[in-house]
Amino acid sequence: MSEESLSKDLRAGLSFDKDEKDPTTLSQLFDNAFELFNRIHNTQEPTNSPKIQSDVRQTMRMFEDATKLVSIVDMFSDNETFEEVATENIKYFLLPALLGKLATKICGSDDRLHLVKVTEIYFVDFLKRLKIYGLTDVEIPKINDEKKEAGDNQNKSNDSVSMLEDMVIHRNTKLQRYKQEKDLESRLDTLKKNLDNPNIDDEIKREYFVTLLKLYAVQIVEELNFLKTEKIILENMMMEMGPTRTAASKSHMTQKRKPAPKLQPIIITRDEVQKQVFGAGYPSLPVLTVEEFYEQRVRDGDWPDPSQRNKANSQCLQDMMNKDTSANDEDNDAILKEEMEEKDDPEDLEQARAMDEYKDMHRRGWGNRANRS
Repeated sequence: MSEESLSKDLRAGLSFDKDEKDPTTLSQLFDNAFELFNRIHNTQEPTNSPKIQSDVRQTMRMFEDATKLVSIVDMFSDNETFEEVATENIKYFLLPALLGKLATKICGSDDRLHLVKVTEIYFVDFLKRLKIYGLTDVEIPKINDEKKEAGDNQNKSNDSVSMLEDMVIHRNTKLQRYKQEKDLESRLDTLKKNLDNPNIDDEIKREYFVTLLKLYAVQIVEELNFLKTEKIILENMMMEMGPTRTAASKSHMTQKRKPAPKLQPIIITRDEVQKQVFGAGYPSLPVLTVEEFYEQRVRDGDWPDPSQRNKANSQCLQDMMNKDTSANDEDNDAILKEEMEEKDDPEDLEQARAMDEYKDMHRRGWGNRANRS
């Protein structure tokens, strides 16, 4: 499948309007999903309510589609600087962060540990990209060797002095991060008021998105610490239950209801090489490339099958060609008749005179008058 046809079919699959000539653009798709995300974030309804869960999954699918379109157009490159990124494209840096935040809101899953790992992949991918572009200098936590890290923490806990020092450092870091978050929120509120101005300066708009990215980076570092603690608790619970009991519990849940397909992280990557660089950390959690993602959407019936689409297009082209051929034949006949009249062709004149005599002898409307009074 060529890159051009894949891009066209993806855009066709993302068209939410009935009119295929007016597909939803990437910017509109992101803005609609971001508006729905803010509505979920600010709602007073419980997170586990059916409506909120439906909105969460719908918003995630919209952000996943936007992520794949960003990957197709190769919007971000490691060779460019942040100054080279267009202001309108800065908001797409938020995609993995937003997907990670939505993944934490999914309820009713039989495997919470899997969701935690998926969220970590999204958050680390977000921080990696910001660090590559020089937007943050936070230390990105490693998420691929939790058992070794747990063993190191256990060894450290034996030394009371080291434990106290770590607690003091952690407390000071947390206070500093809290102060930074409040400053960024205050600055963001000020800049947000200027966004309603139609004549807003491009620099102000750019500063708003940069401030938003830095705020999300601070929040995500803190959320990663919470996820790390939650993951240790979940792993300890699974160890205490034992593999036999865990398998029996999952089997019982499977019998009660049909299990939903496991969530897979969709990050900004388009080939196998980038797939190994971004989102790496859990070999058991696949990161989908552009073509894998498209094939999955076709299997789910969300997007059109390219083979059927090409067949329909070929039929339409054949019909158009047949119409054009018949129209050309009529034009050629008219031109030929006009040329024969101009040249006074004997055969043409004889046919014309014979037709005139026939019309004189057979008036229009005479026909069969035998049964008429």
